[in-house]
Amino acid sequence: MWLVKSHRTVVLFILSLMVVLVVLLGSVSAQEQPLVAEVTVEGNQYISADVILDEVKDILKIGEPYTEQKAENVRKAITDLGYFDTVAVSYEQVGEDVSVTISVVERQRIEQIIFAGNTVITDAQLKETIFSKVGHIIAAQAISRDVRRIEDYYSEQGYIAQIADVKIDEFGGLTFIINEAYIEDVAIEGLEKTKEWVVRRQIRTQPGELFQQTRIADDINRIYNMGLFQDVKLDLHPGNKEPAKAVIPVIQITEKPTGMVSIAGAYSELDNFVAMISVAENNLRGRAERISLDTELGGRTSYDFKFYEPYLDSRDTALDLSVFDTQRQRRFVGGAAVSLAEDQFEERRTGATVTLSRPMTDTERVSLGVRSEQVSSSFLQGTRNLGYPVGPMAIPGPEPPPPGDTNDPLIVAAPLHPGGRVNSFTLGWQRDSRDIIANPTAGTYQNLSLELAGSLLGGESTYQRYQLDRRRYFGVRGNKDVIALRLLLGTTTGNIPLFDSFTVGGARSLRGYEQDRFRGENLALFNAEYRYGLSKSLTLVSFVDAGDAFGGVFRTEMPGFDIAANDEDFSIHVGMGFGIRAVTPLGPLRLDFGFGEDGSQTHFGFGHTF
Repeated sequence: MWLVKSHRTVVLFILSLMVVLVVLLGSVSAQEQPLVAEVTVEGNQYISADVILDEVKDILKIGEPYTEQKAENVRKAITDLGYFDTVAVSYEQVGEDVSVTISVVERQRIEQIIFAGNTVITDAQLKETIFSKVGHIIAAQAISRDVRRIEDYYSEQGYIAQIADVKIDEFGGLTFIINEAYIEDVAIEGLEKTKEWVVRRQIRTQPGELFQQTRIADDINRIYNMGLFQDVKLDLHPGNKEPAKAVIPVIQITEKPTGMVSIAGAYSELDNFVAMISVAENNLRGRAERISLDTELGGRTSYDFKFYEPYLDSRDTALDLSVFDTQRQRRFVGGAAVSLAEDQFEERRTGATVTLSRPMTDTERVSLGVRSEQVSSSFLQGTRNLGYPVGPMAIPGPEPPPPGDTNDPLIVAAPLHPGGRVNSFTLGWQRDSRDIIANPTAGTYQNLSLELAGSLLGGESTYQRYQLDRRRYFGVRGNKDVIALRLLLGTTTGNIPLFDSFTVGGARSLRGYEQDRFRGENLALFNAEYRYGLSKSLTLVSFVDAGDAFGGVFRTEMPGFDIAANDEDFSIHVGMGFGIRAVTPLGPLRLDFGFGEDGSQTHFGFGHTF
C-alpha cells in the first residue's frame, strides 16, 4: 500500500516538473524572438510606401515580436493589392531588434495608348471611351473590358467594328488594332414584280464604303416610302471575301398588291348621292410608274386621269400628269348686300397639269409645273338693290325716295362666281426629311411655291400666288405617339379670280367648318395634332386648327356685284375635335369630328390630314 502511494507521488512530481519546464522554456523562447524596430519599403515607383504600410500596419507593429508567419501574412496582403508582380519580406538585426524591409516589383504600367485602323472615330473619342489610362497598370481584365467598350461605342455611332488584336510592347505601349467593317455588297431579296434597278435607285450605300447604320436606315426608309411594299427589313451577313472585315446588307422586301379597283358611295347635302369608281396601278410595268382613273357619278360627274413617271432620265427627273373634267356643287360665298333665292351652284373644271421635278439632294427637290384650266361660270343669279332714282338723276344707295316720289328701287340680277381660263407656271422647292411619308414619326417637310398666271400665257387673269407649307413631327413614347404641327401661309398679288382664291374650311384645313367656308387673297392656318397609337392599324387623334382666308374683293361679270372676302382682315377661327385613323385593305381611312363657330362637322378622307 505504501508502495502504491509512493508511486503516485513520484508521477505527480514528474508531471509538475514538466509543466514548469514548458513554461520556463516558452518564456525563454519569447524572450529570444526579436522585436520589430522599423518597417521600410523598397522597389516602389508609382505606389506610395504609405499605401503599402497602411495595408500591413495591423500585422507588423513596432515593438512587437517578428515571426515568419507574420512575414508570410504581409506578403499575401500586399500581393492581394494587385499592383505588384513579386513581394518579398526580409529583416536585419539591429541590436536585439530587427529592421523589416518589404521589397516589391511593380507590374508594368501603360506609358502610351495607340489606336490603329480607326478612320471615322478619333483617338480622343476612343480614349474617353476606355477605362485604361496612361499610368495605369496593365491588367488583362481591364483591357478586355476596354475592347467591349470600343466595339459598343462604334455600334452606338452606327458603325460596326471589331478589335482584331491588342498588343503590349516592352516600353508600356498599349495598342488596339481595329477593323472597321466595310460594305462588300448590297443584296436585295423578295422582289417578284418590281425591277431590281428601280429599288437600287433608292439606295445610296455603295460597296467599298464603311458600314453606317443611319445611312442604310435612310435607304430602307426611301424604299418603303415608294409605297409599293408591305415590309422592308434589313439583315446583315458577313462578307464572302473578308468575313472579319466586310458585311453584306441584305434588304428583304415583301411586295404588296399595287393594282386596285374600288367602288364606293357617299352622300352630302350639296351633292346628294355620289357613286365613286377608281381604277389604279401603282407599279406599272414593275417600274414604279403610277396610273389611275377616278370617276364620280350621280350628284356630280367627274373624271380625273393621272400618270406619274418617277424615272424620266438618269437624274431621276419625274413627270406628273393630270387630265381632268370635274363637276361639283359649291356653296355661294359673298357679301351680305347680295340676296339669293338659294346659295348653291354647280362648278365645272376642265384642264390639265404637267409637272417636272428633279432631286437636288437626298431631301430636296425643285419643280416646274404648267397648268391650263377652264372654270365654268355659275348659273346662280343674285339680286342687289342699286338705289332709287330721284328726279332726272339716279342717286345710288338704298335710301328711301323723298315724299311724293313713287319711283321703284332699281333691282338687277347677275351671275355670280364667274368662271374663266387660267394658264400658269408654278416654280416649287421642297425639302422633306420625314422618316415615313405616309405616317411620319420624325422629321420636317417644307414646300415653297410661286405660281405665275397671266394673259400672256393665254389666260384671262393675271396674278401671282405665293405659298409656304411647313410641317414638323415629334415622336413620343418611343414613337408610339406623334405630335404633328403644320403652318400654312399664302398671299397673292394681281387680280386673282374668286374660284382660284385661298380657301379655309373642311377636312384638310379648318375642321369643324364647311368646305371652303372662308375665302380670300391671303391665307394663315395652323394645325396641331396628337396622334395616340393604339396599335399598328388603329390611331386616335385629337386636334386643334386655327386660321383664316381673308382680304380681297373679287369682280363678277356685272359692275356693282363685286364680292368681298368674308373677313377683310385676319380674324382667327378655331376648330377642335377628335378623330380616328384605321389601316384597311382600301388604304388608311380618316374620320374626324370637328367643332367650330358654326356648329359641328364630320369629315371623312384617306390618310392623315397632313
